[in-house]
Amino acid sequence: MLKTQMSRYDAFTASLLLGVACLGGCSGDDGGATDATLSTSMTSTSTSMTATMSTSVATTTGTTGDESATGVSSTTSAETSTSSGETSTGPAPACGDGVVDDGEECDEGPSNSDEGECTSECKEAVCGDGHIGPAEFCDDGNTEDGDQCPSDCLLSPECGDGIIQRGDDCDDGNDDNTDACLNTCVSASCGDGHVYAGVEECDDGNADNSDGCTTLCAAPSCTDGLASGDESDVDCGGSCEPCGVGGVCVAGSDCESGFCDGGACTVAATCKAIKGADEQAADGLYTIDPDGDGGEEPFAAYCDMSTDGGGWTLVLNLDTSDGHVMWWANSKWTDGSAYGSAETALTEDHISVGWSSYAGATELLLAVHEEGSTVGWKSFSKSTNDTMRGHVMGGDNVLLGSAVKNSDIAGVWDGEGLVRLSTKLYANHCVATGGACTSGAGGSPDGDRIGSHEATPANNKGGGLGNWHDMNYCCNGDYGSGKTCNGSAFRTASEAQSGWAACYGGNGHFGTDTFAASTNTCSNAGCGDANWSQPNGQDYDYALFLR
Repeated sequence: MLKTQMSRYDAFTASLLLGVACLGGCSGDDGGATDATLSTSMTSTSTSMTATMSTSVATTTGTTGDESATGVSSTTSAETSTSSGETSTGPAPACGDGVVDDGEECDEGPSNSDEGECTSECKEAVCGDGHIGPAEFCDDGNTEDGDQCPSDCLLSPECGDGIIQRGDDCDDGNDDNTDACLNTCVSASCGDGHVYAGVEECDDGNADNSDGCTTLCAAPSCTDGLASGDESDVDCGGSCEPCGVGGVCVAGSDCESGFCDGGACTVAATCKAIKGADEQAADGLYTIDPDGDGGEEPFAAYCDMSTDGGGWTLVLNLDTSDGHVMWWANSKWTDGSAYGSAETALTEDHISVGWSSYAGATELLLAVHEEGSTVGWKSFSKSTNDTMRGHVMGGDNVLLGSAVKNSDIAGVWDGEGLVRLSTKLYANHCVATGGACTSGAGGSPDGDRIGSHEATPANNKGGGLGNWHDMNYCCNGDYGSGKTCNGSAFRTASEAQSGWAACYGGNGHFGTDTFAASTNTCSNAGCGDANWSQPNGQDYDYALFLR
């Protein structure tokens, strides 16, 4: 059917064209003009008819059941549907999208600027719009003369004229550099070298926080959040509180531990290590850790940094007048626990953690003092690397100090025997007068926890520290100047003894810390009482240090 229709269309078209051609040829007009007109007319007619026929064919074929005809109809229908269903999905028009939309005078996209050709409102920059645009030096929002900005917006720029122009942060019309606007028309700020009155304490124009003015334009302080002034780290060190472990330091005084190693605060093993790192280290409290990681926790210790070269760690102090008696049988000599506080290490009885944890020392210092004021001292080579607790746990007469190294005893009372006379020191120094001191065997032993052969001879005229002197054996006979006992014991139990009471050829005990009140008598009447060793008038305390 399609072929039939097309044949009819072709025949019709041919007849029509022939008729038109005939009509043109039959006219009597000039051939050239007629040909041109005819050609145009024919072309137009042909095109029109072709379009009409195509539409007709499409319409007709759409109604048939022919497979190919149906394909033509479907294609036309799909194209028509697609064309008619198109909708816009892009963004809504907006100032700044780079497209000049209705109501916009311009749009340069991201280049829109109140100082450019196109403002942020998509308006062309003009004098009087309130924005200092290109080629303008001012713009006060109007085009009137007689005010701050002339009508042409072309005022010549001049800082200090009181008008904010291009390039000005501010302009207050004065030369005062202590207010909010400098005479350069720049807003005042910390670091500009000018002190903003009422706002800044100082302004030295630099970023150095170690001088007198910080980058906060204030004097250095210990709470400004900066490493300022003489601080070694943020708000610590120098004249501020010392820094904790890990803090930056220059010297040990910058650290809570008192020890600066490689520019960082750390915990030293001993006072000797602290002294080695800082020759200027002063006497006082420091944090140390003699046995290192895995042992005892670091602890506060008193360090003597001046006597005999310094670097001494205090492990024991016996204060003979604090009311606490560290006599021979006191458990603190051997149980491994500390006693007292490092803060009062020289004014009260004190056993440091170092008594049990400080091994490896090679020197020992025994000092006699009065409430921390040194009277005299003697240093010894230490016999072994054991801890002090290890020594007193080792039985009778354990050698501590094997030889004297140095001493200063000129100021010590001549009745004192331990520091003044000793050439060697012993732990559990025992004068066996009937039994071993540490074994508890029968008899009446005499002993000192710290003593010497010179200070505690067999006649008991000497002395030592941590005493237990039992004279029971003398009760069966005379002892010295015809004094006798009536079958009872008399003994001393004190912290520091310089010998028996004077009537027995000794010098009594130091201070007031004794196991029982002294009778101050040498008669038989007091034979059953303790402490025939009476006070000697001296209040000496003893401290033992390791290095």
